[in-house]
Amino acid sequence: MKKVLIVICLIASSGLLAFQINNAPAEVWNVTTIAGWEEDNNTMDGQGTKAHFTWQMGASAIDAADNYYVIDQVCIRKMDAATNVTTLFGMGASDANGNSLSIPESPGQDGIMTDKEGNIYLSSGRNHAIYRIKADKTVERFAGEEGYKGKDDGPRLEAGLNNPTGLCMDKSGNIYVADAYNASVRKISPDGKMSTLAGNGQIGDFTPGTGRNAQFHEVRAIAVDSKGNVFVAQNGGRGSCIAKISPAGVVTNFAGDINALLPTGVNHDGTGKAARFMRINALLVDKDDNLIIGENTRVRRASPAGLVTTLAGNENSEWRDAAGAKAMFRKIAGISIDSKGNILLSDQYCVRKMTKQ
Repeated sequence: MKKVLIVICLIASSGLLAFQINNAPAEVWNVTTIAGWEEDNNTMDGQGTKAHFTWQMGASAIDAADNYYVIDQVCIRKMDAATNVTTLFGMGASDANGNSLSIPESPGQDGIMTDKEGNIYLSSGRNHAIYRIKADKTVERFAGEEGYKGKDDGPRLEAGLNNPTGLCMDKSGNIYVADAYNASVRKISPDGKMSTLAGNGQIGDFTPGTGRNAQFHEVRAIAVDSKGNVFVAQNGGRGSCIAKISPAGVVTNFAGDINALLPTGVNHDGTGKAARFMRINALLVDKDDNLIIGENTRVRRASPAGLVTTLAGNENSEWRDAAGAKAMFRKIAGISIDSKGNILLSDQYCVRKMTKQ
């Protein structure tokens, strides 16, 4: 009799535990504007909403001290943890008093990342090169030959690139480059060698495969997880998806369907190919290897198993600070995560912050 009671208690306890887990409250992410403001279109330094940005906000990055860097048209802007915004490089910018700044032009305006030493890397599609900026603002060419449209591998300063855009770095110091017009993902190892991880060099229909046998439709937004898997957004004429490249160069369809139209009025979340996306502009991997996805007007998250859920925003292109699906974005262009796990986004005219409640 005692054994039966024990079993019943265990079953009851397990059922209660399962009920509690399955009915746990969903995450709520609150969206606020922390720098810039709606519809301004100037490049002016200042703190928080007193700073001014243009509508052409681009990719972003963050360093170990939570300094946030964002491409703003032809300028590189820096926002510190206290939301003080300054312009490091570019043209047409002014200080907080409206006085024109005399600063160097930016060497690149297409992709940006930082490393553990605090160096900033910028890609230039116009110059077909990647530049490294040191703490003293010294600029040096890091990869590619200026003005040379190539796809040849080799030492990074001699290898060819053709309109490099997105940049990311794995925990071993390997740098991955979205080589847009070569429709390939390039890898720069710590010893300075550039190689082609995947892509046949021709823009075409997205076709999974291995290494140079794979084909990409678009290579711009890019991210890498702790295991060395690289994720690349694929935006096509009908739909969008995310490709996954293993460290061995094996390309698979991770989430979404590039050939499927986006249905209206339904939930676009799902697992793997069942998920649906608008245009994907930015990718980032968090500390738990979840992929954070910046669509035009939504922020999504994909688990390592490919389960896609919506964190904030909806299908409407507007501007509104709010929680979850009630928040609105105009056009997300860059995603970064600070040391506290907050998500920072470059939107038109401003920087938005997502905080989990």
